[in-house]
Amino acid sequence: MPEQVYRGQLYRLRAGTPMPVSGGGNFVLHTFMAEVSDVDMIACTESLPASSEFRGQGGNLMSANFSRLNIKGGSVFSGKQVYAPTYVDEDAIP
Repeated sequence: MPEQVYRGQLYRLRAGTPMPVSGGGNFVLHTFMAEVSDVDMIACTESLPASSEFRGQGGNLMSANFSRLNIKGGSVFSGKQVYAPTYVDEDAIP
């Protein structure tokens, strides 16, 4: 069965706790850079990532989450893999 992979990107704004501004009930959000991570959405695969592919074990994966598909034989999975982020200025995000 051929593996079906769709690649996307996950954006996460890095910010502190909102700080109140005096006299009006408004808040200011202090941001500091943004994270951009590649994400693979895997619709169909027969192999799962090895422990050595994760960050801290020599690889570049931050997380992976797979579910077994209800197919005879039980060795077909779908899920996603999130790779280690890069940090960019939030104004540079398209």
